[in-house]
Formats: sequence, structure tokens, C-alpha cells
Amino acid sequence: LSVNVANSEEEALNLLFLGDTNRVVAETPMNDASTRSHCVFIIWLESSKPGSSVVKRSKLHFVDLAGSERISKTGVEGMLAKE
Repeated sequence: LSVNVANSEEEALNLLFLGDTNRVVAETPMNDASTRSHCVFIIWLESSKPGSSVVKRSKLHFVDLAGSERISKTGVEGMLAKE
């Protein structure tokens, strides 16, 4: 788990890609790239007009849950099945 600051769209995308590369993925008969870990990407936005003291803030949550295929249909065994 980490918290990072991005001051541009490019920095935010790089952080998103970095988080995606750290996810655990496993192949199952149902899915070639079944994620075995959750991913939560939270974006805090702040904006204001020049010369204004009004600051607008937003918080966005992007959530990708680990694969939830039915174990009986996937055909996986052993450690992968325990995940």
C-alpha cells in the first residue's frame, strides 16, 4: 500500500501502470489473466479559478476486485485455489 502525489496526468498514469504491474495475475482455464489481488486507485482533485478563494475538491475511487470465478468452474488446484 502506498500514497503518492501526482502533479500531472502523465505522473498519475505512470502511478496507475506501476500499481498494475505489482498485481498478482494467474492463468486459469476460464481466464488467461485472472487477477489474484485487489487494486484501489484513489484520485483527489482540487481546482480553483485564478484570483478566487473558492477551492473545489473531489475524491474518486477506482476499484478492481480480484478475480472471483467460481472455483469449481476454473479447474485450478493447490495454492492458486486457496487464493
